[in-house]
This record gives sequence, structure tokens and C-alpha cells, in this order.
Amino acid sequence: MLTVLASGKAAPGVTTSAWALALSWPRPLLVADCDLCGGDMAPGMLAGRVGVDRGLLSWSAAARHDLPVAAAAALFAEHSVHVPEQPQVSLISGFATTTQGSSFTNRSWERLAAALERSAASLGRDAVVDAGRLVTDRGCWPVLRAADRVLLTVRRSVRSVHAAQDAVQRLRQELGDLATVSALVVGDGPYSAGEVAKALELPLAGVLPEDRAAAAVLSDGARLSTKAMQRSALMRAAASLAGTLAASTERSADSPVVAG
Repeated sequence: MLTVLASGKAAPGVTTSAWALALSWPRPLLVADCDLCGGDMAPGMLAGRVGVDRGLLSWSAAARHDLPVAAAAALFAEHSVHVPEQPQVSLISGFATTTQGSSFTNRSWERLAAALERSAASLGRDAVVDAGRLVTDRGCWPVLRAADRVLLTVRRSVRSVHAAQDAVQRLRQELGDLATVSALVVGDGPYSAGEVAKALELPLAGVLPEDRAAAAVLSDGARLSTKAMQRSALMRAAASLAGTLAASTERSADSPVVAG
């Protein structure tokens, strides 16, 4: 299963949400930081605790264009780091600067998308991608097209919904339809999660609550005891959502194909 989290320009917490789901995922998982504007996953939660010399750029250099997709997918193991909190989760670090992100060509994104698909399909490891803000025609659109599910992260505010509506239009244009897209509503606000999803004309995938203490751990590496983190409202909600997402893919894979 390939799940991509993205947002509009209002920065509603994609990275925090991606980490919350990743740390709660019930199966081995590969996390890829694909934010074109510069990745925050390693410098945030994992700051100073893992090396950042390996990642998307080193993988792209190693995964030559004449390399079979299966071999390119196998290279993820050499260009990722294990997350100390959850050894079954590996992270492919993203770009340190926007200049690095700009150097990643569309062909490189296509190779990455194919390798992530292969990793999920044949290596038995799901993938979660932080795609950042969808504010340009460039970036990891090939990965979004390959995704089994796209979670558009949005807060319960007019500003965030307005930004997400623009992202919905970009998704419709780039993907052709919104069959794989649903809303992930985060935080508190004056509107219900259902109202937010309705305004976007998207199904509601789930809700992650406002939880500043737990969010600070995921976004900035703040300290919180393991027990307190596990009991936090954010991580309990993330565990429930991650289980639902993973189980929905298992049901789809087990469903028989009926010939028409």
C-alpha cells in the first residue's frame, strides 16, 4: 500500500500527521520525505539522532535509469535509516534545500514512484509519503498518481479549507479524478470534520486531534516519555486510523475479481 499525505499552502501539519501514522502502522513501513521545498522529517523528530547523508538524492544517484525497478526498490534499504522509536519503520530523508528539490527531475520522480509501488507490492512493505504542499506543477506528482490513497490534510478553518480547495483542483487536474483522494482533518476549530470534508467534496478518511505536546515530539523532536506519547490523544487516534487504512488495503487485496 502506498499512502501519500499532502496539503494546500496553509501548512496544516502534513509532516506531523505522517509521523503519527508511520509510528502507529501495524506492518513494516517505508517513509519517504518528498516535500519539494525541503524535508522536515529527519531534521524535526530525528534531529541529531540519525545520519542525513543518505536519502532521496543518494538513492536517485544509485538507481540508474537502466536499473530494473525491482533492483531500484531494493536499494531503498541502503539509502534509508531505521527510526529508533520504531525499528520496523525506515525513513528516506528528503531534500535539505529547495535547490536540491529542484534538481530532482520528473524522470527521477517517475522512477521513485515505480520503485515505491514495487516495494509495496513485492517486498511486503507499505509506504507512507510526505508530499508537502501542492502549490506547483512540479514535484512528486508521479508518486501521487501511483498512490493507492492520497490523504489531503486540512485544518478546521476557512483559511485552511480555502487552501485545500486549490489543492483539490490541482489533484483533479493531475490525477484525472479524485478516486484515491480523501480528507484528513487535523486539530480543533469551529467546523466539524464532516463539514470540512463536505466543503472539499471529498470523503472523510479520518480525524487527528489537537495535541500540542505530542505534535511537538513529531515535528521538532521535543521530549515526552514513551508512555505519555503512547497515551496521547494524537497517537491513540493515529493508531486507530493507521489500523483502519492498513486493514482496508488487506480487504481490497483479498476481494475476488468478478468478471463482467
